[in-house]
Amino acid sequence: MSKFWIVFTREYTQIVKKKSFIITIFAIPLLMMTFTILPTMLARQKSSTTEQLCIIDRSGLEIGEQFKEEIADFKLEDSDLPYYNVKQIYNMAADDENEFTRVDTTLSQMIQSNDLKYYLVIDAEPHLADSNMYLVTNEQNFVSLRRFSQALTNIMSKYRLNLAEVNLPVDSIIQLTNYVSLQSRDVKGTVITFQMKYFPALVMVMIIYGMIIGFGQVAMRSVIEEKNSRIMEVLISSVPPFELMLGKILGLCSATLTQVMVWVVVGLGINSMGAAFVMDEGLKMILFNPLVLVYFVLYLIVGFILYASIFTLLGSIANSDKEVQPFIFPIAMLLITPMIIGLYVIQNPSSVLSTTLSFIPFMTPTMMLMRIIFLAPYMSEVSFFTGIGLEALLGFILVSLTALATVWLTAKVFRIGVLMYGKRPTMPEIIKWMRYK
Repeated sequence: MSKFWIVFTREYTQIVKKKSFIITIFAIPLLMMTFTILPTMLARQKSSTTEQLCIIDRSGLEIGEQFKEEIADFKLEDSDLPYYNVKQIYNMAADDENEFTRVDTTLSQMIQSNDLKYYLVIDAEPHLADSNMYLVTNEQNFVSLRRFSQALTNIMSKYRLNLAEVNLPVDSIIQLTNYVSLQSRDVKGTVITFQMKYFPALVMVMIIYGMIIGFGQVAMRSVIEEKNSRIMEVLISSVPPFELMLGKILGLCSATLTQVMVWVVVGLGINSMGAAFVMDEGLKMILFNPLVLVYFVLYLIVGFILYASIFTLLGSIANSDKEVQPFIFPIAMLLITPMIIGLYVIQNPSSVLSTTLSFIPFMTPTMMLMRIIFLAPYMSEVSFFTGIGLEALLGFILVSLTALATVWLTAKVFRIGVLMYGKRPTMPEIIKWMRYK
């Protein structure tokens, strides 16, 4: 195996000596911090200027005036200035379409010119259907939409209760039937928001995806170039095909592992500094959870070996990049499936579908990691042999066995494919190569 180490060292040093390798060591953690912390900060960001709105009231019930009173209590943060300013209320008859069209056009133009942020339209008989009230705006401000919805709910509830002639004060009934805002906490009493779970999971999955696809294609192109330049013939005469293939795969794998271990060590160092770096407690529970860190590294390694062997196989049977491009898309789809169904997985990480997909070997590295990130912070104690820890261990063993089988099959094809020129082999020919001893 001495020649294996020569190939291994060559492939490893070729990567780590590049400036791009050094740059990505620092760039990817910065991007990771940006995509995990920034969305949460932006979600908490509040308006610093009063938002302007108008109301078109066609109900004849003076709902516009009541709505203005309902939202008057909202103030800008650290200020006595109102959060919303109702510039004008247009009261008009429900059947006056000409007036409505004129005002509607004017307000639409004001929104386009940024002189107005919203205008609320209240049609006739709003108590009969919610669709008789709607907000016109070019911006989807979830905070304002929730506030406006609650204000209109209060107004409509009072009106409907008055119509029903209930023998209780309207305010008392609304208080008794007030909407409950349910907060979710884990068994440790910690609140981890949706953004806090989803974005770290997304970034970690993207790192695995990027490294596997990026370095995997490097291995594939290296084989194609050496094959086309006839260097491969010289290499094969000096190095057994299996050692050559394994040296390329593990050399690139070690380069990716070097990057990851630098990130892990730096991250643990930052975490040990404690108060020196302010980080949300929920984010710490995810990023520095032992299960997350260990399986992030393990799944990156075994996933890389699995997919790099497939890319190496493709490189050995192809004569150019064009020939293998159709195969790259389905490979990429297997890895990014967790991102496609991420919203489902985050809500149902223990469902039959999520569990089943996470045990499909070619999807396990990313799907299982996403489930670990969602479930591990909630465990009462860190365990690698119960719950999601046990599932992750079984998944790792399954992917490892699949990777070994793939490497074995790739080696059989590689030893013949790298010496074939002129045309791409057919599937029966490849199967025949696998049977050779």
